[in-house]
Amino acid sequence: MNRVGIIDIGPSSLRLILTEVNEHGYFKIIDELKTSIRLCHDLVTDYGICNENFKTILSTLRAYKSLCTVSGANKIFAVATESLREAKNKDVLLPLIKKELDIDIRVLSCDEEIYYNFLGIKRSIYIGNSLMIEVAGTDTHLAWVQGDKILKSITLPIGSVNLTYKFNLRDRILPQDLTDTFEFITSKLNDIDWLMETKFDSIIGIASTVRNLGKIDRVRKRYPFDIPHNYELSDIDVQEIFNLLKCKDYKQRQKLDGMEPELADIIVGGTAIFKRIVNMVQCNKIIISGRGLREGLMYEYLDNKYSIPEDILNYSINEILETLNCDKNHALNVFKIAYNLFNSLKPLHHLGDEYLNIIKTSSMLHDCGISINYYGHHKHSFYIILNSYINGLTHKELLMSAAIAASHRFNSYQTPLSPFSSVISQLDLRSVKLIGVLIKIAEGLDRSLVGAVKKLQVSFDSHTVTIKVSSDIDVDFEIRQALRASEKFREIYGKELIIEAI
Repeated sequence: MNRVGIIDIGPSSLRLILTEVNEHGYFKIIDELKTSIRLCHDLVTDYGICNENFKTILSTLRAYKSLCTVSGANKIFAVATESLREAKNKDVLLPLIKKELDIDIRVLSCDEEIYYNFLGIKRSIYIGNSLMIEVAGTDTHLAWVQGDKILKSITLPIGSVNLTYKFNLRDRILPQDLTDTFEFITSKLNDIDWLMETKFDSIIGIASTVRNLGKIDRVRKRYPFDIPHNYELSDIDVQEIFNLLKCKDYKQRQKLDGMEPELADIIVGGTAIFKRIVNMVQCNKIIISGRGLREGLMYEYLDNKYSIPEDILNYSINEILETLNCDKNHALNVFKIAYNLFNSLKPLHHLGDEYLNIIKTSSMLHDCGISINYYGHHKHSFYIILNSYINGLTHKELLMSAAIAASHRFNSYQTPLSPFSSVISQLDLRSVKLIGVLIKIAEGLDRSLVGAVKKLQVSFDSHTVTIKVSSDIDVDFEIRQALRASEKFREIYGKELIIEAI
């Protein structure tokens, strides 16, 4: 085990994440600190960091380093973005930090900042053809990303802070100021040819302003999860939130449910930039990323030192199995059997390959609740999956995976899904049942934990489904265990279940 600290000096805050990395390259965040400091305000008014903020930076970094040292961190990465990149007196501050604290601050270029944000996203969300947007304090970063590549990128010299100051958007907002704001933003965007000519599948928003929009949206919809990462909203949602914000003065915005108090004065300016971009590219699927630059730095460190799975879902599942000391061989055997059953029974359940990530997650993590307590471990599995750091799953896929895992035992347990009705539909619940009974069968066929079933063949007619299993040892015990699901199978699939050895 080793521990790594990541310090990020941003335009509106200093942040630290302290991570623990095991010998296989899996990491988890064990502590996080944030100190609000408006460095970008200095850049707007004076282009240099004031003495008071000098002192705040030094005292905060001293505390962060002490925490890392006491916690046993053997590596500290410290980076700064626009706050120091554009400060005229950075050549005074950086040597002072090095002299007093022995911390080397790496000032990232715009391209490096975009790259690390992208790295944090691509290791946590499956990316199609997307537009990545970061609205920062004095800059806005745009990147056209596809799969594991950045195709185009650009940085605009407008952000939530300098736009707020330029057009008087801090407190009560006048209609003419808002009109001038949008004309100014549009003039900056019109020169980006690739932005206007590309049809994006989705927009991925990062950084504090956009994440706060997601939080406000979750509160106003009474969303059942408090999970910022991979939360989806639409262009209409962004428009409605903007209408809500622009009609309030500073004090009223501070009291708005879901509002981060330190953003109340600049969020109208930041949202105006984000909304205008969303409208211009005409994309209605917006994904909020809870991962970004700090996670990107961490993944670069891991890639350089460890051999970690390329697939982001596999990485998350293996990390959970490793951390909770689960039986990996049993998890993999159950997944293989469930996957085979799912493919063989497609003419009956009519579900497509979009459910494969759900099957993988639920089958491989079905027993993770044993790490808390064996008795009732299916209930603990539900909670663990729902609250774990699993990359690559939408919130709906996460919930369905948890519900399926919770149904793997041979009992009458009903997952309490009514609080999640805004996320999961009746059609989704039917899919949970169709897949859940297959996990029951797969669990039974590997109940002795020795991987007895080597191959299986599935056939069906109008009345029965027959599973023939082959093995080099006696599998009567496994067959009896799997047949305990026959009544549930008949209820869901409307056919008798027959399992026999060949």
